Amino acid sequence: MTLGFMLWAIWGFILGGALHPIQSVFPLFVVMYGIFMALGEMGPGVSTFLCAAESFPTPLRGHFLGFAAAVGKAGASIGTEVFTPIQNSFDTTAKGQQAVFLIASAFTVVGGLIAWFLIPDMSRELEDEDARFKAYLEENGYDVSHYGEALQVDRKSGH
Repeated sequence: MTLGFMLWAIWGFILGGALHPIQSVFPLFVVMYGIFMALGEMGPGVSTFLCAAESFPTPLRGHFLGFAAAVGKAGASIGTEVFTPIQNSFDTTAKGQQAVFLIASAFTVVGGLIAWFLIPDMSRELEDEDARFKAYLEENGYDVSHYGEALQVDRKSGH
């Protein structure tokens, strides 16, 4: 995740710093912007959901995947509301676009640092995490007799 954030930031700084010459050669801009978007998916795009899935036991994973998705949607909404006025505050649209690229790239550096220092190493097996969670539930009096099992319902009798 950190590598993706940092590569995304570097590419964003390149695009932001040389936006006007790059935009004048349209095929170059399309390729460079495509790489920029791919780096975003390589790092935080996919890893956000992977971190949410691997950080919690099976019964809770879906909730935290939903939370991660909600935070992503909120970030997109906030970004739209914040970056549009920033872009419009410049004399020309080109300068505004350049500023938005550079500011957003600075935020990706912050994201990379957060990923490096705050996201735990998830080298453990998910089955081990599930076993520890099941033991915790048993110790605290929860019924785990159907833990992890899909229940078969007889459609004719409803049982």
